[in-house]
Amino acid sequence: MKEIVIAQDNRLTSSRYELTLIEKRIFYYIIKEVRSKYNTGQRDLFDDLILNIRVSDLCKEVNQEDNKKETRKALEKFRSRNFTYENIEDDEWMTCGFINYAHIKKGIAEIQVSHKLMPFLVELSSQYTAYSLHVAMSLKSKWSQRMYELCQKWQGTDGFRISVDELRKSFILEDKYNRYALLNERVLQVAKKELKELYDLGQCDVYFEFTEERNGRTVEMLRFKLFRKNAMNVKTTNDLLLELIPIFQSIYETSNKPKNDVFVKEVILQLQKYPNLIEPLNKRIKEILAEGMKNDTPRYIRYILNEDVIAYNPKADKSKKAAAKPIAKKEEAPDPMVAILKLSKTLTTEK
Repeated sequence: MKEIVIAQDNRLTSSRYELTLIEKRIFYYIIKEVRSKYNTGQRDLFDDLILNIRVSDLCKEVNQEDNKKETRKALEKFRSRNFTYENIEDDEWMTCGFINYAHIKKGIAEIQVSHKLMPFLVELSSQYTAYSLHVAMSLKSKWSQRMYELCQKWQGTDGFRISVDELRKSFILEDKYNRYALLNERVLQVAKKELKELYDLGQCDVYFEFTEERNGRTVEMLRFKLFRKNAMNVKTTNDLLLELIPIFQSIYETSNKPKNDVFVKEVILQLQKYPNLIEPLNKRIKEILAEGMKNDTPRYIRYILNEDVIAYNPKADKSKKAAAKPIAKKEEAPDPMVAILKLSKTLTTEK
């Protein structure tokens, strides 16, 4: 099975929302569809995006293949769900629905994704969470889903630290599992157990352990230690992309030059869409920079990014490979014994 990696803004990963297991699977599928169909040339428009999805495909993907009614019910509830994002430093607060409507007719679900949600799914810079769609879809607990995303948010690190209050707020658990012991038993331990079991089976790329930090008898902070299959520090495609992002931002001074910022974001989006481009590009950019920055280096790198990334067409790439002439096979010399046997058979028949 081909691995599919999907991504979302870190603000969405840490935002305040609650979805059921099936609703969350529907959202994962929508993210995949949005990112596969999003037209980079229209990135500044951010209109409401309409997706047309076969109901049978959606049911199959969310493991409800034999229960279309449950999928419809989950889709109906999902439409009424909101997520809330707050940034105290920037005095910013937003609440938004995930989708505006869902309309099913003749086996096709027409789903409109809110334009307010779109930047969280497609306009990603260096602060994003990338994770395996297969792993996310296979998880059987909504708490495992959220904890898996949190673990993936901290890729490239040994772990993270979060307050119990912040975790409760993000998961909308202020009025549920009031005692920490219940939160630990029904949320943390459930997620920890499932991720570890899948990790041991080779079906998940990360699991966690955690320790508690107390103030007297009260558990106030949780420190998570992450364990990954990539224990030998072999750089993943995502690691290589994360190395490139600050390089591009520095070269093109994206914080001061809006047009350059738009260009770099388009490059990043295209690389996320076609991860096969990342490793060779990373190597080439580093080779160029190893020779030292020159006056024409930014212009030269921009040319490479335009030609090799922005203009990349996977269909054209496949056509070139298909058009390549196959190496002619050398004709094997005829076996003399085969010729003798054929001649012998012919003579016997004539007699």
